[in-house]
Amino acid sequence: MRIPIKTTIGVLAATALGAGIALPGLVGAASNGPGASGWHIGYYNPSNRAISLAQAAPGSGVASLNFTNQPNTALLIATQGSNTNLGNQAENTITATFTISGAIGAFTYSGEPDGSGGQANVRLYFETKGGPFAYTNYWWTDAAFTPLGNGTFTLTAQIDPSVPWSDWNGQPSSGNVTAFNAAASDITGIGLSFGGGYFFENGVGTTDGSGTLTLNSFTVTP
Repeated sequence: MRIPIKTTIGVLAATALGAGIALPGLVGAASNGPGASGWHIGYYNPSNRAISLAQAAPGSGVASLNFTNQPNTALLIATQGSNTNLGNQAENTITATFTISGAIGAFTYSGEPDGSGGQANVRLYFETKGGPFAYTNYWWTDAAFTPLGNGTFTLTAQIDPSVPWSDWNGQPSSGNVTAFNAAASDITGIGLSFGGGYFFENGVGTTDGSGTLTLNSFTVTP
């Protein structure tokens, strides 16, 4: 069973990320200055038990982030405001195109290697507040992902339980149709998630801190 989230994350941290609650180690929407994109980068703090959100710069596209020399970059998501990708997106299709450039050092992911040659990768992701914490508030696509490396990539997936998605506990959307549809009808965060090995969001980086990801376009369409 593939567990999406790093096992060291506490339930409290995951709840805070979904609900936008400010907790020690989790800060909301810090600004990087003028021209901020409205998208947010999620970084694991040094304890690996909470995620801090920083506002992403737009760069030359929708949003951009610079990888660090630690495997702590977990998310690039739209989470607030009038973003048309939020709200009820059930049965619609996500399409994300992004470019990774300037990565010299190797991409790494947090935790021990999984023993099967697993690579650091990026995949599509969405979440809902959905009231109290539940595993089924968080969904990662199983098929729409790519290993991290320099180049331009497109990921696409339909937000439908018949398409393979996994929740926070690694359970399939096909076995949790009602919960999946509830989350898809009230999306409060959507974008890209970074992980590697057996996990979908355990954080990534490069050995020398090089590399930039530019999100060129991100659409959710019928």
